[in-house]
Amino acid sequence: MHTVRETTITTRSIGVAYSTEPSPTHILTNLPPPSTRTGARARELRANASDFTSTVTLYIGPKRTPFSIHTSLLARQSPYFRAALTGPFLESTTKIITLDDVSPDHFQLLVSWLYTSSIPAPFKDGKPAYYTLLHLYSLADRLCVEGLRNAVVDSIADLADRTNSVLTPSDTRILYEGIRDSASLRDLVLDLFAFKKTDKLVEGHVDAWHAAFLRDLCVLLKRPCAQAMLRHKLGMWCPESWHDARSCDNCRSVLQPRFGAVACDDCCLSFCTRCVEDGVAMAGWDDRREKEEGDVMGTTEGAGEIKVKKGRKWEVCRPWRGARCALYHEHDETERCGDISMGR
Repeated sequence: MHTVRETTITTRSIGVAYSTEPSPTHILTNLPPPSTRTGARARELRANASDFTSTVTLYIGPKRTPFSIHTSLLARQSPYFRAALTGPFLESTTKIITLDDVSPDHFQLLVSWLYTSSIPAPFKDGKPAYYTLLHLYSLADRLCVEGLRNAVVDSIADLADRTNSVLTPSDTRILYEGIRDSASLRDLVLDLFAFKKTDKLVEGHVDAWHAAFLRDLCVLLKRPCAQAMLRHKLGMWCPESWHDARSCDNCRSVLQPRFGAVACDDCCLSFCTRCVEDGVAMAGWDDRREKEEGDVMGTTEGAGEIKVKKGRKWEVCRPWRGARCALYHEHDETERCGDISMGR
């Protein structure tokens, strides 16, 4: 729980000192529509200098922690704030908004993203604090900040890959009880559990997983179908000899020479035509063939350090790598990521 020391409150501001002077009327009536794509890169200033003309004060949390933020930046990223600051509401006149049930810590992350287009990866005791990102997603959803929701999706996907981790049982309760049912973030979390080696984690964790999460995960594992096949770039493939033959990655049947089969151009996995037609082929991640280069050093007893072969690992077909925007992003109010598959 966030606590604030009983001291004199000072206004938090970024890039400008707080001012109580009224803003020109045209600043509010000509605000741009909500948008995510502003041309700013992560850790670079998002707003233009011309936007630093008017500020609004937000009092956050039960202690009414004040934040001074530029009006145009808030309105550009959130239709919620745009309506409050330009519509027939008291906030459009007083330039003051109160959100007493919001955590100042979570709102600080929102403000940081507004100005820098980035979210710092949260950790606690050296472990990823996914619950912080889940609370941030919930806050962004409440305030209609679609761009931040997509940024949280990116952060969770990147953090899971970088630390080889997934959410905890308590995190799944936040996901299913604090976030709307239609949120695409649920699809991302389910895919992380389905395609990472999490069977022992799910089975043996001392805490209880959310029941609805376990149900959805079981359904996903039993019915991979459409999404499992869409993540592949499939093309016809016919081995010329037994030396080139492979087995179907799903049913493990041998794909004989001179018989038509299907293979993914990106990850080199192969499938028989029956599994492709049934839509049940799933992506496997370990290619057991030897590396062509970059041999890994290993040791054997009595022989000292030697070079050993290690299987390559294909990751192109992981949905949160190759199709993140299409599967997990929402673009009802923001511009699509286009050909940037990672949503960056």
